[in-house]
Amino acid sequence: MASSSRLLAGLTCLLTSSARAAAPEALSEQDFLRELPEVLTVTRLAQPLDEVPGAVTILDRETLRRSGARTVAEALRLVPGFIFLHKEGIGQPIATYHAEYEDFPRRLQVFIDGRSVYSSLATGTATHGMLGVVIEDIERIEVLRGSNSAAYGANAFLGVVNVVTRHAADTQGGLVRVEGGEAGLAEGVARVGWGKTAASWRLSASKRRDGGFPGLNDGFDLEQAHLRGDLIPSGQDELQATAGYVRHGWHTHGLAREEGWSNVYARLGWKRQLDRQAEFRAHALYDEERYENYFPRWRADGTARRLELEASHSFAPVQGVRLVWGGQYRHEEVTSPDLFASRPEQRFDWWRFFANAEWKPHPRWVVNAGALWEHHSIVGARLAPRLMINHHLSEDHTLRAGATTAYRMPTLFELRADWRNENGVPQVLASGKARPEVVDVLELGYLGQIRPLGLVIDVRRFQESAKDLLRFQRPCPGCPNDFVNKDPSLQNGWEVGLRWQPTSETQFLVNYTVLHLLPAADNTNATSSLRAPNHIATIAWFQRLPQELELSLIYTALGRHYWVRPADMIPAWQQTDLRLARKFRLGATRAEAALFVRAIDGGHIDYALRGLPPIELNRRAALSLRLEF
Repeated sequence: MASSSRLLAGLTCLLTSSARAAAPEALSEQDFLRELPEVLTVTRLAQPLDEVPGAVTILDRETLRRSGARTVAEALRLVPGFIFLHKEGIGQPIATYHAEYEDFPRRLQVFIDGRSVYSSLATGTATHGMLGVVIEDIERIEVLRGSNSAAYGANAFLGVVNVVTRHAADTQGGLVRVEGGEAGLAEGVARVGWGKTAASWRLSASKRRDGGFPGLNDGFDLEQAHLRGDLIPSGQDELQATAGYVRHGWHTHGLAREEGWSNVYARLGWKRQLDRQAEFRAHALYDEERYENYFPRWRADGTARRLELEASHSFAPVQGVRLVWGGQYRHEEVTSPDLFASRPEQRFDWWRFFANAEWKPHPRWVVNAGALWEHHSIVGARLAPRLMINHHLSEDHTLRAGATTAYRMPTLFELRADWRNENGVPQVLASGKARPEVVDVLELGYLGQIRPLGLVIDVRRFQESAKDLLRFQRPCPGCPNDFVNKDPSLQNGWEVGLRWQPTSETQFLVNYTVLHLLPAADNTNATSSLRAPNHIATIAWFQRLPQELELSLIYTALGRHYWVRPADMIPAWQQTDLRLARKFRLGATRAEAALFVRAIDGGHIDYALRGLPPIELNRRAALSLRLEF
């Protein structure tokens, strides 16, 4: 605790400095009474929250700043139904929604500025991709809590996370943040923005290093750089250009190996406003990722490349009806002599066509009907439909009900794996019989505002019936593993999210989720219902204090659960994080000093798998200083 004391003393000096305080940012009454925000994530049409066909949570940049989150995965613990922890050590932060844990959570689709970061390597995951954004650049995170293959196709199986970064014109000037803490934690962030309204640009870069949990050899390094340009060549047209590089290297606890993942990408998006209610959008994307495993007995190096072209058109053909339709072509290829020993180069093509109609037959009723048809050159075609009806009980209270079907396509590794050990003996040999995973979802929901109390209530009741889930299985004793569709899964439950702002200085976020996982008919394991925690709770308190001080307390609680095997049971746990910050000015420079203490109430077991010693998350403190000029 000596280092914690030094950190606290350093912060105290900053907080009591005589620098001139920044102007207060107290919220007005209008902040309590503002209209519900619009989102694009659900149907590809801009819709207010009470008219979208699903439950959506929005994390704005002010919430992200005050939470102290340094990654998208960490921020998602503020969303109902999400679980945040670390797989095999501090270097692999993971966020997953509802479904039981796996080695590689792979049933969540994640976008950053319209670019999917779902990996084509191995069994697929968005875990590494979620690290590929500088947290200071994020304008908001839109999270659809529910399946959405009807709009985005394969892999939007249980939910969609859409990260939207700030417009380059809103980030002119410079920003620097430095952070240091216990266990070798160090981070530096730099950003510069330039240009004018017609052409503005932003360049951001960061580097983070963490020594990991004590005695686990699980540290990591993360470095990245991103460029965004926003161009307005005419009164009708807008262009968005993005490009970047991400490098993530980490040590794996218990396996004495070093791993690495890197990504480079470039995307150009175009939007043309055709008239007041019609627009055309298109984008082109090139994305390349590489995975490196430095453990010689289990080499798994590989490179994946993706080329994507997409176009969509939205319009209002008649009064009360809006339509969006479009298509996408995607080419994906993976090269890996390790994962595909007999044929190192693998590829496939995807064609997608989608449409969604919003119909308002009456001011109190909204009907959303949509579907996406997708053809995979190896697996074949799939159709994902959705129908949702929203009924406005009044201006501030809305009910919704509906159903949708979603799926996850097998990756090239699940379809054609030929992974061998150093002696050339196959360890994973895919038969090619893997079928897409499918989930049918029924949903009831309520969204309401109680304006005099500054309270927003979001309730979701769901039933998720999944089939053809893919698992490792040996077809015979001593045979290599194959990917087999076998495990049906039924889970139901409810989740509630409250946002309460009783005063302009105080805000509470309260989330609570109850999950009931029902075992398959042939599963007699009494603990199978604990493949995910049966309850998840988060309470966040954001408080503005005198002298430009800010206090944040975030409490999280999870029920008992396990990852892959019942033998790796994780006891129920609670965690409380604290952030204390002060804004001030150094001349014309806006500044913020902050102290963040994780797990101030003591440690708990965060992860356990394969009989290895469990990972215990302990109390840690860090100091940061941010300057904007």
